[in-house]
Amino acid sequence: MTFLKHLTYTSTIILLALSLSLAAKTEQVITFDDGKAHYILEVMKHITWPNEIEITHFNIAILGNDNNLFNALNNKLTQKIRNKSLSVKQFSSLNQAKGNFEVVVVSKKKLPFLNNISKRFPRALIVSNGTIDRESIMVALMAHRKTIKLSVNRENLIKHGFIISNNLLDFAGTKADLKGQLDEREIRLSQVLKEVGTQEEHLKKLNQSLTSSQHELSQIQSKLALQNKQLEITQVQVSSLQNSEKAIQTKLMIQQENLINQKKLIAAKQEDIRMQELALQQLQTKLIKLNENIGQAENKLKQQVTQLSQQSSIIELKEEKINDQRQLLIITIAGVFILLLIKFMVIRISNVRKQANDELAHLNEQLYELATTDDMTKLFNRRHFLELAQRELNQLHRANNMAVILMIDIDHFKNVNDNHGHAAGDEAITNIANILTGDLRDYDIVGRVGGEEFAMFLPNSNVEIAHQIAERVRLKVAESTTLYQQTSIKLTVSIGLTARLEDENDIGNMINRADKALYKAKNSGRNSVAFF
Repeated sequence: MTFLKHLTYTSTIILLALSLSLAAKTEQVITFDDGKAHYILEVMKHITWPNEIEITHFNIAILGNDNNLFNALNNKLTQKIRNKSLSVKQFSSLNQAKGNFEVVVVSKKKLPFLNNISKRFPRALIVSNGTIDRESIMVALMAHRKTIKLSVNRENLIKHGFIISNNLLDFAGTKADLKGQLDEREIRLSQVLKEVGTQEEHLKKLNQSLTSSQHELSQIQSKLALQNKQLEITQVQVSSLQNSEKAIQTKLMIQQENLINQKKLIAAKQEDIRMQELALQQLQTKLIKLNENIGQAENKLKQQVTQLSQQSSIIELKEEKINDQRQLLIITIAGVFILLLIKFMVIRISNVRKQANDELAHLNEQLYELATTDDMTKLFNRRHFLELAQRELNQLHRANNMAVILMIDIDHFKNVNDNHGHAAGDEAITNIANILTGDLRDYDIVGRVGGEEFAMFLPNSNVEIAHQIAERVRLKVAESTTLYQQTSIKLTVSIGLTARLEDENDIGNMINRADKALYKAKNSGRNSVAFF
C-alpha cells in the first residue's frame, strides 16, 4: 500500500502485533481489509492536514469496487480522530466522486489515474496499493506473525504541507527521517532565534520611536498651550466685537431718536406753514381794503378835478385843494408801493410754501421708505410685508382664489459671518435678495423678514407653480457666487412653502405652516424645498 504525496510503504503496513492482540481479545478473524482500515485510521491520527482548522469531520472516499475495505471502514466509523467524526463513501469512477475528501483510497485498477486523482483532490491524503500484488500473501504474513516493514516518504509529506508526528516516525520512520526531523527542528529553532533577535531590534527601534514620540508630545503640548493663549486672545477679540455690536445698537437707537426728532420738526414746519397761510390771508384782506380805499381816493380825485375846473376863479382854494391832492397822491403812491410790497410778499410766501411742500413730500417719501423697506436689500421689511400680504389675502379670500407663501432661509449663514465677517454676510444677503426679485411678477410680494430669512407671497398661484419658482430660486442661489475682497462665497437656501386653505384669511397661519415646511427642509439636509 502506498500513501501518495505523503506516505509510501514498500511492502505494506500493518501493526501485526496490534492486529493479533485485537484478534485475541475479540476472538474473531482479522482480515486483510480490517488491517488496511485500521492502518489508514492510525496514520490519520499521526498526520496533521494543512487545512485542519477548517475541517469539521473527516470524509474518506474509496475509488474502485472494493466492498470489503468499504465495509471494514464502515465498522470503524464509531471512532473519532481529534474529536472529529468519520464518514466513508465508495465510487466506481473518478467522475462520480463529488465533494471534498480528506482521504482518498485508490484500488489497483485506478492506479494509472493517480495524476488526475491528485489534481482532483489537491488537499487529500491519497492511499494506494503497494508493490505486493496478492492479498493472500499479506494474510499469510499476518497469520505467521511476520513483521511488515513500513517506510515514510517524509519529504513528500512535508512538501505538501502535512505535519508528521514523532510517534509516526517511531512507528514507520527511519533514522534518516528522525535525523532530518531533528535537523529541521534545529533549523526552525535557529530561525526562531533570528526572528527573536529581529523582534528585539524592532523593540529597540520602537523604544527609540517612543522616546521621540514623547518628545514630540511635549512639543505638541507646548503648541497646545500657545493655541490656548491664542484662544484667550480670540475670546477677548470676540468680547470686543460684542461691545462693538452694542455700540452699533446704541447708534441705531440714536438714529431712531433722530427720526422721532425729524418727525417733530416736520410737524413744527407744518404748523409754521399754517401760520404763514393765516398771515397771508390777513394780508390779502388788508390788500382788499386798501384797493377799496384807492378806489374811493380815485373817486374823490375825480370830484376834486371837476371842482377844480368849475372853481378855476378861486386859485388859492385850488392850490389848497392841489396840496390836498398832492398829499392824497403821495398816499396813493405809498399805497401802490405797499400793494407792490404785498404782492412781492405773497409771491415770496408762495415760493416758500411750495418749497416747504416739496421738502415735506420728500421727507414723507423718506419716512415711507424707512417705515416699509429694508435699508440693505431694498425689499419690504417684515411689518410692511405682512401688511401687504394680509391685504392681498383678504382680496383673495373674497374672490376665493389660490395663493402660496414661501419661507426662504440661508443655510449655515453663521459660518459666513464667523469666517468672513459681517460685511461679507451683508454682501451675500444682498446678492440673494437680487436673485429673489429677478423673476417676480408685478403682483408678487417679497420681503426680508429676519436676519437671513426672506418671504415670498404669490397670489393666484397653485402649489405646482410655486414649487417650480422655489426650485428655480434654489438652483440660482446654489449656482451663484458672492465675491467679497477676492474671496468667493458659495451659499445654498432651504425653502418651505404652503398654500392658502379654503376660507383662510390670516397670513400668520400661513407663515406658521411655511416655517414648519422650512424646518422640514432643514432637517432633510438643507438645500431643498419642502411642502407643508
